[in-house]
Amino acid sequence: MITLKLIKVFFRENFQLSRLIGTNVKKNKKKAILLGVVLLYAFGVYLFSFGYLFFEFGKALKTLDSLDVLLQFGFMYGFGISLIIVLFRANGYLFHYKDYEILEPLPIPHRSVIIAKLSVMMILVYLSLAMILSPILFSYFYHAGFHLGKLLIVLIGFLMMPIIPLVVFSFISLIIARITSSFRKSNLLNILAMFLVFIGIMALSLSFSAASSGAGPLPGQQNFISGFASVYLPMQWFVSAVHDLALLDLCWLILSSMALLVGFVSIIQKIVLKTNQKGLSVITRRQSKIAKSQVHSTFTSLLMKEVRKFVSVPIYAVNSGFGPLLLVILSSLSLVFREQIMGFMSDTVGAAIPLDVVILLFVGFCLSTVFTSTFTLSLEGKQFWILKSLPIEPVKIMNAKMTFNILLALPAAWLSILLFSFSFSLEVVQIVVMLFVTLSFSLLTSAFGSVINLYFPKFEFRNDVEVVKQSVGALIGIFGGFAFIALNGVGYYFLNPLLGSNLTLTLMGILNLLIFFGFALLVSRLSAGQFRKMKA
Repeated sequence: MITLKLIKVFFRENFQLSRLIGTNVKKNKKKAILLGVVLLYAFGVYLFSFGYLFFEFGKALKTLDSLDVLLQFGFMYGFGISLIIVLFRANGYLFHYKDYEILEPLPIPHRSVIIAKLSVMMILVYLSLAMILSPILFSYFYHAGFHLGKLLIVLIGFLMMPIIPLVVFSFISLIIARITSSFRKSNLLNILAMFLVFIGIMALSLSFSAASSGAGPLPGQQNFISGFASVYLPMQWFVSAVHDLALLDLCWLILSSMALLVGFVSIIQKIVLKTNQKGLSVITRRQSKIAKSQVHSTFTSLLMKEVRKFVSVPIYAVNSGFGPLLLVILSSLSLVFREQIMGFMSDTVGAAIPLDVVILLFVGFCLSTVFTSTFTLSLEGKQFWILKSLPIEPVKIMNAKMTFNILLALPAAWLSILLFSFSFSLEVVQIVVMLFVTLSFSLLTSAFGSVINLYFPKFEFRNDVEVVKQSVGALIGIFGGFAFIALNGVGYYFLNPLLGSNLTLTLMGILNLLIFFGFALLVSRLSAGQFRKMKA
């Protein structure tokens, strides 16, 4: 009974609507309407891109009598989403939760706290899985025909799917946290470790999908997924149980997953207690260097503050730094693995289009993943009042946050364009146009993010993940970037036959700059008033 009460309390704390969106929609009808429009837009983009993609893929697989491949994709995507969530969340939910000092003295069994914390994290995993898997499963049942028995097996398999990633990557998250916590620069080392994990996964995926280059975004992933399925028995059991109604395989899936989960809960009890107790201690060292006072301009100081914030929050650095890092890595690899990298980018954008446009689309996609200006003001949290009380114009603060977003993404984007251009022997005019379009797009998305953060700040949060990944600003930021890519794409589609590629791309860059100036003007006019209204 106490466990259920704890789950209810933790669930309310983590999934309360006002906490998720950072504002009370009942008190602000305009924000509620705008939020509704944004959510409808996001759902529409997801449905008519991801959903349509898998619907057509299912149609093609039906002609080949290979609909079981859809189930492999669903399981693989579910595994990947579970991996990412657990890797980022397990440390904060289990091994270093912030309310440990409050809960520990209470007469509550330690096992109940662990089960409740674990249950809330799994609710988040299951909600994410439901969103990702629903279009894939809809495509499967539409093309294969509805079968109640298969649906029940899918639901059972859905519950079992994230358990092994939970166990494995919880321990990986703990190992990373334990190793890095021994050092004073633990956050920086944590960031590097996370990057290494994701780069390893990306390299493995790239090595498997190289043979399918040019086949499209889904067939291009099939080699990797098939290779994974050949060694990962739970995926084989799930696909066989659903597609062939193999109940024995379903039993194997349930027994193996539940045994692992029970063992995991039993093993981690002492580990959780020890890590949370250790988390209360602070590592110090003797300061042998004499502190030096340095004088900088106000804007430079604000910019340096953003840099320090970036390297001090692992989820912030990994979430926003992976796009630029991916650009640098792939563009560097293109010098050696030209055909494989070209195939990977073509698979990503999923279209047969000119080479320079493929590169721009890929760069634009990576730039869209850098939306720090949509939430950096929110990351001030309870300390926002300090920033607000300083004799600094609010517009200068917002411009510093906007500039940091540009500096984080644009140099990597320009470097990647130069390397790609050298690898694929592009003309000088094409290179100049691509650099200009990239500059305009980075300015546009950064200014847009600042406007969003002014309207949708989120100062109430328990951990940084809520701001970086769950806030309304972050949601609008990522889908807003995709919308601007679509706007440029539509313009290119209609104007390219009339004006040619270079001139059309130049006009798209000018359009981006015009919209940027509009957003920058909004930031200039709104900052002071919005700062006065904000309360942290």
